Amino acid sequence: MTHPARLWLPFLLCVAACSSGPPIRTYVLTPPINPKAAIAPLPAGVPPPAKRSVEVRRILVPDFLDSTDILMRSGSNEVKASSTGRWGERLSLGLTLAISADLAARMPDYSIVQDGAGTASRQLRITINSLDLWESGRCVLTADWSIVDKDKSIPVTSGSGTFNILDLGGTKTVADQSLVDAVAGTLSKLADSIVPDVRARPGRADLSGG
Repeated sequence: MTHPARLWLPFLLCVAACSSGPPIRTYVLTPPINPKAAIAPLPAGVPPPAKRSVEVRRILVPDFLDSTDILMRSGSNEVKASSTGRWGERLSLGLTLAISADLAARMPDYSIVQDGAGTASRQLRITINSLDLWESGRCVLTADWSIVDKDKSIPVTSGSGTFNILDLGGTKTVADQSLVDAVAGTLSKLADSIVPDVRARPGRADLSGG
């Protein structure tokens, strides 16, 4: 190695180390399964109780949000991606899984099935019109939803709302985990508003497998 090259080598190694930065963390909106919450098995020969079933269709989100980037507002017309965190799946799928888990926790007497299951006679369709997330942890979500039965004689139930989490860090930037918690919090408020509409549906009992 020549003398000039030896002089540059420590500098190049330092630049490479500094540019690599900390590893990017991956986040999901659904919590881990709690094994203690598992339902005890029924005695042999006893059929499980029939549950009303609801199929949650994949949530629709604005195109620019439907990626694995955690996108934050940085101005009136500008967004930027977190450099330290990302979603574990496309946002539309993550939101769908999370709202399904929220609904299942709130309505244990219902069977909440995923998009395309085809076993439910009732569908929940959600469109998220905006999901504004700020570095301070403030999150504002606006959404429309409808509940549609295969029985066309039953009218469609529709609803809409705006849900928010206030700034968690004030004027300070919060960690990625706090941003994820803010999104999960607004989604939980959305689930709270949807549950009464599901329970108030008219019509015949929607028995899964029936």
